[in-house]
Amino acid sequence: MDTFWGLLIFFGVAVLAAGAALVLYKKLHPRTEDSERRKVSRALRSFAAPRGYKVIDSPVLVSNGLSGWADHILVGYFGVLLVYDLCYAGEYFGGPDEEQWVIADEGKRYSVPNPRRAAAQCSGRVLTLCRDAGHRVPVEQVAVITFNGKKTISYIKSPEVIKMGKLRGYLNRARFDEDRGVNVEAVTAVLEAARKN
Repeated sequence: MDTFWGLLIFFGVAVLAAGAALVLYKKLHPRTEDSERRKVSRALRSFAAPRGYKVIDSPVLVSNGLSGWADHILVGYFGVLLVYDLCYAGEYFGGPDEEQWVIADEGKRYSVPNPRRAAAQCSGRVLTLCRDAGHRVPVEQVAVITFNGKKTISYIKSPEVIKMGKLRGYLNRARFDEDRGVNVEAVTAVLEAARKN
C-alpha cells in the first residue's frame, strides 16, 4: 500500500512540474507574428524537402517598376503557391472578395486587409517574371490562419482560407504532387533574382 501512495505522489508531483514548465515556457516564449510566420515556414519546408521543392520566405518581387509580396512562396513541379499568414486569434468574417476582413476577439473587432488582393498582385509579378524568363507556371494562393485554438474560427467561405492545423492536409492534395513540367530550380532562381529585400 505504501508503494501505491508513493507512486501516486510521484506522478502527482511530475504532473505539477510538467504544468509549471509549460506555463514558464509560454511566459518566456510568447506568440509573436514572427514566431507564427516561422511556424508556417517550417511546415512548408517539411513538405518541400522530400519532394525537391523550394520555399522563399518574405519576398517582395519587383518587375517593370511594379511589386508584389507574399509571406512565403512554395515552388514545385505543380507550379507556384503564394502563402499569406493571418497571425491573429479570433473569429474571421468577410467575403472572399471583400477589401477588408473583420476579426472579432474577446469583444473587440479588428480589420485586416484581404490577402487575396495582395495575392493577385504578386501572382501578376510571378507570371510576368516567369514568362519573361521563358517559363510557364500556374500560380495558386492560400491564406493560413496561424492560431489553432477553439476560439479561432473562419467564417470566410473560401477553400483558400485555412487554419494552420489543416495546412498539411491542404498541401497533401494530389494537385501539389502533380508534375506540370515546372523547372523548380530555374523558377526559384528567377524569383530570387527579382527580390527587392
